[in-house]
Amino acid sequence: MERYRSRFLAFNILNSLSFMLLSGSIPTLFALSMGATGTFIGILGSLNFITYFFMPLGRSAIRGRPIIRVFGWSWMLRYWGMIPALAAPFVARAGSPAGGLALLLGGSLIFNVFRGIGLIGNNPVLGMMAGERDRGTFLSNVQIANSLTAIATSAATMLVLAAWSGDVLYAALIGFGVLTGSLGSAILLGLPEPEAYRPSAGSSFAAVFKEAWADPRLRRFVAVFAPLSFSAGTARTFIVTHARVLYGQSPGLVMGYSVAFNLGSVTVGYLSRKLMDRLGAKPLYVVFTALAALAMIPAAWSPGLEPGFRTVLYLALLNFIVGMGIAGEENAGQTYFFSIVKPSHMVDLAILYYIVFGIGGALGSAAGGVFLDALSTAGASPSSSYRLLYAVSFVITAIAAGGAIKLSSPGSASVRESLGVLFSMRDLKAIGLLERLEKSGSPSDEIRIIRELGGYGVAVAERELLPYLSSPRFDVRVEALLALENLDRLSQKALRAIALEIERNPYTTAYVAARILGKRRWVEGLPVLRAALSAEDYMLQGAAVTALAAMSDEASLPEIESLVETTDNPRLTISAASAIEQFGKRSSVPSLVAVLKHTEPPSYAFDEIVLALAGILGGLRGFYAIYSTYALDPQEALGTLFESLDSGIPPRGFDGMASFKAALATFVENGSEGDAVARALDESGFIDIGTATVLAEAALDDDLTGHRGFRFFLAACAVEAAYAKKSSTGRITT
Repeated sequence: MERYRSRFLAFNILNSLSFMLLSGSIPTLFALSMGATGTFIGILGSLNFITYFFMPLGRSAIRGRPIIRVFGWSWMLRYWGMIPALAAPFVARAGSPAGGLALLLGGSLIFNVFRGIGLIGNNPVLGMMAGERDRGTFLSNVQIANSLTAIATSAATMLVLAAWSGDVLYAALIGFGVLTGSLGSAILLGLPEPEAYRPSAGSSFAAVFKEAWADPRLRRFVAVFAPLSFSAGTARTFIVTHARVLYGQSPGLVMGYSVAFNLGSVTVGYLSRKLMDRLGAKPLYVVFTALAALAMIPAAWSPGLEPGFRTVLYLALLNFIVGMGIAGEENAGQTYFFSIVKPSHMVDLAILYYIVFGIGGALGSAAGGVFLDALSTAGASPSSSYRLLYAVSFVITAIAAGGAIKLSSPGSASVRESLGVLFSMRDLKAIGLLERLEKSGSPSDEIRIIRELGGYGVAVAERELLPYLSSPRFDVRVEALLALENLDRLSQKALRAIALEIERNPYTTAYVAARILGKRRWVEGLPVLRAALSAEDYMLQGAAVTALAAMSDEASLPEIESLVETTDNPRLTISAASAIEQFGKRSSVPSLVAVLKHTEPPSYAFDEIVLALAGILGGLRGFYAIYSTYALDPQEALGTLFESLDSGIPPRGFDGMASFKAALATFVENGSEGDAVARALDESGFIDIGTATVLAEAALDDDLTGHRGFRFFLAACAVEAAYAKKSSTGRITT
């Protein structure tokens, strides 16, 4: 298929070259050189659209015949149909300008009749070449190839027209177009038959149309596509005469503006290639349609400018943005059309697609010419006429853009997200990385690019990253998960894929997946996270504990409390203690205190439990900061802890605060004087009776008071109890 794609692109290059010479600016300038009116120009431009009315003849022609042969030979005959136009300048010079115009019009008519017949094969061949996975990219590449060829052709023609002039020159250019088009048709005849896109045996256009029309997506699309075709038909035809008639630009400069028009097409094609398959066709259809509407505003303004650089710059920019808008909306529209149409319906619905396109474009072109001539007859100036023409085009395109927003496209990004990507260098750089990722051929390259991509954290990367969760390489999977973790938003599809990773890859990447589900607060993931609490993979257990706490799943709290009491894994102890603190239930205090009876746990695990206990009790007025100081300087920490006891009533059994402080200092130092702490807690009003009892008993338990950090915590609780007692007596206020 890659080989055939190359041939197809070669055909498109030759076809685009010849099409530029046989339709559009060259025939228009040719007709103007023979004295054509605005109405004639409008009719001539409309032939490029009425071509689609002949597609039903092509539908009949492919019955019993290969699609590719009908396509190729119709294309060949369309080029040969322009041969009569070669005689037009000679007839005009012989004294019959009307005869010359008739030959040009007749040749263009034959050209477009056979073009319409052959177009029946265009979408099937294009659909076959585009495939499924990178359809938007391939279609954008085709558009870019066509636009670059159009640019080169316009630039070369501009130079030719700058050096020479005359109607014979136009005939020579048309003759060259006939030759290159014939060569392209010969290449087309060598492409394979698109069998998958052939209509079912016995099917009819009416039956297929009736079945497809029941789909509301198709009806909404046509409702948007038709007015856009009308406004695009007007803009395409009269953007040429706009520069020639309104600003008196030479034929060479007019072709230069065609270069700008096609540069706009290339620019939007490049953006589409990067974004279409990642954001979806629908949001880009809206964005580019809105751009096309905005492009009509400077045309409707059409300021009065003197000949010179400012005029050239204005017209070049105008053609550039009009080219961007029209090419963007048509490319996105065609991609959206492909996405909602069955392959077996492609041939028949292509007729609908192009007939709608043709009717809209033909009416837009012909009505535009009649509109301009009518205003001229009524006495309006050319500038006023063109301003009104493009003002109407703006209104039609803007209304269509509003309709495009209502198109449905599951899985696509939103319009707001798409605009964010278009105007974000970070997102565009990330898309460049995604293109490199697609072409990478080794795990090391994949890991490096995915890691770099994860640093951007852009949502557009999600669809590209998900397949890497199935990689056989651990490093690739973990980097893909880390990159997904950094994304601002994850779809339901991505979250389900991440949840599956928990079940599929324990001991490796499951813990990262559990962590992501917790961060995203994904309620649908609760069952798999609860099940992970009993997993043998302690990393997964710890991540599940943290995730369930983040999601405030109180149903899992008893199991987490049991886990913290029974595990001998320090990491799991820390994770469970931290999770219990997040729940903030004072009923969990006994479970945490029970952990401290374990014989030789690491000190950092005890630190976590002590801090968790303090957190559950409300923080004890900055206990974390004091405890951090205690690890470095115990005496300073004790001094800070006792500051709130400088005045007040000591607990029962002490004749002053000095003796109470001394007892607390002794308790912290060696564990004696535990009864002082117990009495203070028993009299406490800052915690409930049950919690106070548990802590008071802990102060008297030699198995628990063997840990200095816990003793410091209990002393802080005693200070808090005395502080609360003073507050309740009115001696101080809190």
